[in-house]
Amino acid sequence: MHMRNIADLIARWSLILLAGLSPLFVIPAAWAGVGQGKALLTVLLVAVALVAWLGARLMEGILPIPRNVILFAAALLPLAYLVSAIAAGAPADSYASGGGGQDTVAAAAILFAITALYACVFYPAAPAHGGQAEARPALAPFVAFLIGAGAVIIFQVLRLVIPSWLSLNGAMAGNASSVFGSWHDLAILAALLVFFASVLWSSPAVARGPYRGPIALLMLVLGILSFALLIVIGMADVWYGLGALMLLCACYQWWSARMREGRPHSDALLRATISIVIGVLALLGGFGGSFIYDHLPKNFQISQFEVRPSWQGTYAIGEKVLGGGSGLIFGSGPNTFPRAWGLFKPAGVNQTDYWNVDFQTGVGLVPTSLVTSGVLGALAWVLLLCALLWRAWRFVASEKSGSTRGLHSALVGGALFLAAYHILYSPGIAVSVSLFLLIGLTLALGIGEREIRAVRIPLDLRAYRGMLGIAAFVVVAGLITLSGASIARATTSNLFVGKSSLDYQRGGTLAHSLELVQRALVVYQGNDMAHRASVELGLLQMQQLVASGDETSADELQAALSRTIQEGLKAVSINSSNYQNWLSLATLYQSLGGAGVAGAYDNALAAYQKAATANPTNPIPLIGSAQIAIAQNNSSSSMSYLDAAVILKPNLAIAYYLRSQVEARESRFSEAIEDGKMAVSLAQQDPLGWYNLGVIFYTAGDHQSAALALQQAVSLNNDYANALFVLSLVFEKLGDHPDAIIAMRRVVALNPSDETALQALANLEASEGATSPAKTVTPPSTR
Repeated sequence: MHMRNIADLIARWSLILLAGLSPLFVIPAAWAGVGQGKALLTVLLVAVALVAWLGARLMEGILPIPRNVILFAAALLPLAYLVSAIAAGAPADSYASGGGGQDTVAAAAILFAITALYACVFYPAAPAHGGQAEARPALAPFVAFLIGAGAVIIFQVLRLVIPSWLSLNGAMAGNASSVFGSWHDLAILAALLVFFASVLWSSPAVARGPYRGPIALLMLVLGILSFALLIVIGMADVWYGLGALMLLCACYQWWSARMREGRPHSDALLRATISIVIGVLALLGGFGGSFIYDHLPKNFQISQFEVRPSWQGTYAIGEKVLGGGSGLIFGSGPNTFPRAWGLFKPAGVNQTDYWNVDFQTGVGLVPTSLVTSGVLGALAWVLLLCALLWRAWRFVASEKSGSTRGLHSALVGGALFLAAYHILYSPGIAVSVSLFLLIGLTLALGIGEREIRAVRIPLDLRAYRGMLGIAAFVVVAGLITLSGASIARATTSNLFVGKSSLDYQRGGTLAHSLELVQRALVVYQGNDMAHRASVELGLLQMQQLVASGDETSADELQAALSRTIQEGLKAVSINSSNYQNWLSLATLYQSLGGAGVAGAYDNALAAYQKAATANPTNPIPLIGSAQIAIAQNNSSSSMSYLDAAVILKPNLAIAYYLRSQVEARESRFSEAIEDGKMAVSLAQQDPLGWYNLGVIFYTAGDHQSAALALQQAVSLNNDYANALFVLSLVFEKLGDHPDAIIAMRRVVALNPSDETALQALANLEASEGATSPAKTVTPPSTR
């Protein structure tokens, strides 16, 4: 076989594998995210397909490019993201991310490459004397996608019944987890398969000859299972989207048959009727989702949790970012929505349970691009969506018929459906890959039907045009390959960090976790998350060395201290706009300050101030600054920080807790008691808050109230030795000597070597009479 044919075969099978595996593939490990596994698979197969196909074209000397606005609009996406990143001075995460997100330059380049490769590799050759092209080349990856997506549906249905048997080595936890992405992503896939099944279950483009019956039955079963899974998931917006798509499909089926044949025949009427029935059922599912959920079997009533900014919240962020200067054109930079959220999030968000969540995207991927890439990025998306709509209109208006029309209508409808959810929602990478795959196959069929021309660029160094073609060819191929390598490097680095964290949580050694983080940094030195993880592990390592206390550990401690500080400084040097990097450095210096290291508190305070500048809507940097001021006995500064934290988040329990301690230290007991009460009202199950309130009451002389607060602390934690000790003193003040002895005996039982507790117990027993029989020790809260 000729080398060019082998290269073409490699490119084709790489893309077929991508279509079939991208819905289903995950790394079967709890430390790997679903999106991370799919990102690695995607960049690997795209790189292989790209290199093989371009190699074949070099050998052939001709580079065929579809001349269509959709492909050029898709090419504008990575270009717009790149210009935005450069103009905004964005950090490295804007170019490539290891989390499997799509709002980066590299991800946009890979998505464009997917569309271009499927369009160029799978277009069918047009017949020599006109007529209809065969759909076979484009059919292969589409069938592969159906097989992979069908496997996902079957797997998820089985997980509803036997979740523990299909946990994939801990990668899938609970029956609501999905190998496709989020539960919302899975609902979108299921709705897409319902649409495909309704359109193609008996289409000659998919099923022919003796296999038509079995394939039609398989499509029917897949559609039914997907619809059943939609009932379990119960996402209202997906129900409405499916309903709208099916009703539009019914209109198209009726209108298309009438335009081509004068009146709809019985088969067209049957198809339109099926689409209408499915569409109406989907709309009813959206309206009655809660009713359906209440009547499902208990093991199908799964718990779903999804939080993302609203349209109003996304608009508020965009209004601030685009308010002036270059932000209007270039935005804040790709993949910087978390930073923009921290700078400008609405004040009301701090009143919710999600006040400390750093949202990665806004309400939808396209609205997010408006914030992060400005008008430039949003315009690229809008042009792509408009080009796709124009392609759909041209297809609907066309009077051509043939074996490919059913497949073509499915591809166009499916692409429009997925594109809509890039506006309404921020899907995972699997949905985006599916969208650009369908767009590419739509172009491929358009070329085969002679609706789209393929421009043939010569690759010949002997001609001026050929040299330009080769130069453009090398630049584009190089940028796409570099994008894939960047994603793979960042993702692999993050996977090492995830494994390090999980291994340590499951009882692994600190040395092993540090080794994994160092591997992450070897793979990608610019991974600020890995540097933060190294700081956290370095603090734990220093604590262990301090606890050992020998001379060998002293040298190791100095080395660990120096290394940990350097890791913190590297994190902020890599991305100084990420407040988490500054918080990590501040926490490190604060710990060193507590250990008596000179100047550490000053460095910690400076880092907290940088964190507050990077994220002024988050009160955590103010709380850290207040803790440093308290440690330095600077009551005035600590009150200022805490007052500012309360203004940002009026229901922050720790702010009132710390403020009550400062006020009590200054003998302002009335204010301290009010803040202490506010702290426990906001965190009623926190024994520390009740203990704090009890101590304030005791110091203020209100022993009865102190007893009630301390008893509440002990009821929440029966082994709370400090609370029991003070409670014993309170009982003594109230004249309840027996219960004072009971409480102190419990303290001694918990701390048998504590001299203070032993002496206090001896004094109490002496005052009661040392010869009296000992009572059974029970927690004071049970009396």
